[in-house]
Parts: sequence; structure tokens; C-alpha cells
Amino acid sequence: MKFKLKITKILALLSISIICLSCNAQKNPTPEQQNIINKAKANFVFVKGGDFIMGKAPYPEPTPEHQVTLDGFSMSKYETTFKEFDTYTSLNGLDSIKPKWRHRKDMGPNFGVTFVTWQQSKDYCLWLGKQLNLPIDLPTEAQWEYAARSRGLDVNHATNNGKIEGNFKTKRNYPVTDTVVGAYPPNPLGLYDMSGGRPEWTRDWIHGYRSEALINPRFDSIQVYKERVVRGFHTLGISVYNRGSREPDNSGSGVGFRCVCNQTTPVN
Repeated sequence: MKFKLKITKILALLSISIICLSCNAQKNPTPEQQNIINKAKANFVFVKGGDFIMGKAPYPEPTPEHQVTLDGFSMSKYETTFKEFDTYTSLNGLDSIKPKWRHRKDMGPNFGVTFVTWQQSKDYCLWLGKQLNLPIDLPTEAQWEYAARSRGLDVNHATNNGKIEGNFKTKRNYPVTDTVVGAYPPNPLGLYDMSGGRPEWTRDWIHGYRSEALINPRFDSIQVYKERVVRGFHTLGISVYNRGSREPDNSGSGVGFRCVCNQTTPVN
């Protein structure tokens, strides 16, 4: 009798485990959703590695300039859109972002996703990497700036000529982000909206610059302060150098993100 009870308990636990696994399993993407995932892969732009100088101060305060050497990587030419992020949440049974606000013009499917925390942004990039079998993550701060400056050019903005002009909408001396991704001309690498789009999460904790040279710097596991680095706060001054930060669980400051692929050859 005791043996039968044990078997019954084991079978019950196995049934619960199977149910839990089925609940956590990702749904199979529809053809439309798979096309969105495939397009995300096609949007990666290869950034050849090299040396550049970080630390140019956007303000009169002293900031140590230092040489940074990076391996090659690929970066998404666009910020992650609501459409892409909705694909991720839908397939994994997660809550969508601000469903009651989705009637707003700047929260349409082809606008850069916002109201996402640092962890949600990272989880999306890691998920995309699993779908594509690629080492995808949020960019480090150094990767973000190197790419925005088209491999370290001494420019003020991530545009085709390094200036903010032409059809960039402005309000109170700040670019306006009520445009779909890719609305403004790209920088010479073919990356869009690193000036003129959303501010973007990076992988790193905020930290003070030092003067020594660095190779592939990462500050994602070195926590000094309680905030993660956000780049791309777009003033009309020198947007590619402006540093900002937010606490990782902050979802209300209009921050979006884009992903990088950390392989040293182009994404095929």
C-alpha cells in the first residue's frame, strides 16, 4: 500500500512538472512573427574593430580621455521596435508594454520600444540570440559610442555628416522622438537614430572614466553605483558624447535599446 502511494505521488509530481514545462515553453512563431525575427537578423551591421579615444567631456568638467581597443562586432541598424518586442512577449506569454497606451502615435509598431527596464531589454537581446543561435546582448558603453561615432570619428552626432540639421525635428533644443525608426539619415556605418531617436540602455553599470588604455572594456559585472549607463540623450550639442544613467528597474524615462552581436565576423 505504501509503495502504491509513493508511485502515485511520483506520478503526480511528474504531471505537475510536465504542465509547468509546457506553460514555460515558447510558442511556435507564426510566419509573420518568424519574418520579424529574420528581419532583425538581417538588420545587423558589421562594425570593424579598432582603437579610438573615449572621454571627451560634453561639459567643462574634466573627463579622463583614454584609448579603447575593441574587437569587431555587429550592431542593429535600428532601435528595437514595439513590433519586435511584442513578438518576444507574445511568444513567451509575457505582458505587453503599456497595452492601454498603444493608441499613442509614438507607440506604433515601427517606433522604438520604450517603457522597458534594463533587464527587459537585456532579456530580449538574449532571447533573440537564442532564436538566431548568435551571441547577442546589449552593447557595452564603449561599443555604443564607437559605433555611434562611426568607429571613433571626432564628430558631434551620429549622422551622415556629424551634424544635426535638415529634417531633424526639434522642441526646446532637443530632437523629437515621435518618428518611426530610420526616419533620419544614418551615420556612415549605416546605423540609424543614434542621434535623434530614443536614449538607449547599455550593458554597463555607470562608472568613472580612467586614463589607462582598455581592451574590450565591460562594466556589466563591476558595480560601483546603482545605475546603468544610458547613451544617446540627444541635445543639439554633442549627442554622441553625452553620458546618462538610470536605475535598472526604471521604465518611465523614455529609454529604448538596440542589440549587438558579439562575434568578430559579420552576421550572415
